[in-house]
Amino acid sequence: MKKLVLITSLILALGIFVAACGSDDSDTDSGGTGVEVTDVWARTTTPTQDAGAIYMTINSEDGDALTGVKVPASVAGMAQLHETTTGGEPTDSESAMESDDSESMDSGDSGSMGTDDSDGGSAMMGMKEVEKIDIPAGETVTLEPGGFHIMLMELKGQIKAGDTIPVTLTFEKAGTVKVDATAQDQ
Repeated sequence: MKKLVLITSLILALGIFVAACGSDDSDTDSGGTGVEVTDVWARTTTPTQDAGAIYMTINSEDGDALTGVKVPASVAGMAQLHETTTGGEPTDSESAMESDDSESMDSGDSGSMGTDDSDGGSAMMGMKEVEKIDIPAGETVTLEPGGFHIMLMELKGQIKAGDTIPVTLTFEKAGTVKVDATAQDQ
């Protein structure tokens, strides 16, 4: 009888231990990978645009770097990490984005557009692909219009308000993190 009580106690203790080791996905959008991704959204597009953008906020307690991004082929032919620049020439994808519908984009999302600078001249805003986006330890990095963002190229259709785009982010340390971007008019 003592053996039965001992075995039952061990089984019960093992069950509690295994349950305590389970993951709790409610703490971050990244499933507990050390990276927290929040406020994920995509800008709506017009029917003629073939490029779009996704934005978000990323935090990493230990520091990490966003090194890649993927979206389903049904959404876009290509997704890249980009940074808005001033004083540079736009890449082909940004030129295409500007020519399709520059009026619907603000200065942070057009391929290139003149803006007044302090000398009274004109500075060119452009975008360039970046290899990675560093997330310093304990800091928050925001991908936003006019800064870092995810560029969607070769759109397969219009992005409409309320659409959800599955996005797979690749980090140096955390690996892959899947999030959903909800399209918004902004």
